[in-house]
Amino acid sequence: MATCKDVWGDYSGTKLQCDEYPFASTKEGAAAPGNRFSARLIEGTDNETGGRRLNDMFTLNRILNGDAFYVKITP
Repeated sequence: MATCKDVWGDYSGTKLQCDEYPFASTKEGAAAPGNRFSARLIEGTDNETGGRRLNDMFTLNRILNGDAFYVKITP
């Protein structure tokens, strides 16, 4: 993602990946216009695990394109 390169420079060749919130796969996500998102470099394996878990949540709860859902972050 361009935002991570703009902030942290060239991270190619590392095990880091750009992670964003809200999720890029949502209407309000990093792909939406307006630059209203947060992006950070994280370990690639953590990013991929998070993506799989997010996909599982969409699938298990039958969340379809356009469906609303609530995100609660707990410690």
